[in-house]
Amino acid sequence: MGGLVADINVAGLFEQLNLRFGPNEAITEMLALHKEFDLFSKKHSLRESFALLNLGPANNWSHRRGWYKYLDLLKTYPSDKDGQSAHDRLVSVLRNHLGKGKPVPIHFTSHDTSKKKSLKVSSKPERALPYSKVEFLVVSLPMTPVEKDRAKRRGKSR
Repeated sequence: MGGLVADINVAGLFEQLNLRFGPNEAITEMLALHKEFDLFSKKHSLRESFALLNLGPANNWSHRRGWYKYLDLLKTYPSDKDGQSAHDRLVSVLRNHLGKGKPVPIHFTSHDTSKKKSLKVSSKPERALPYSKVEFLVVSLPMTPVEKDRAKRRGKSR
């Protein structure tokens, strides 16, 4: 996540997202919450909606702030839809998908920005997990690896 969240916490963030938007009761609950509170709309940023859902590192406030910075940074990234930032595209996808009568679960994953800098959303539901028959809407978030060796990072900036 570009150094905003420690690598060790990224897998946990995806686990949280995939549990909250997962199959059966999870997506049904998310649908009900969205309908009741209009969670994913132009009125709320991803940061606000995900904070309300308590999606983010809970054991380290510095990492939580980094997660929120990442969500805000998505406003500067492109998406797979022309003229729409990754942030706005994700809000739109969540709003439209949860606006359906019976949405399929959503699977969140990531990809390296050096290969593709934009947010990617599957055009139709697909099997995202090789061990499951469940079909998901797949959302891939752009992420940038960061050099962990401070001495190497300092050398690059000189």
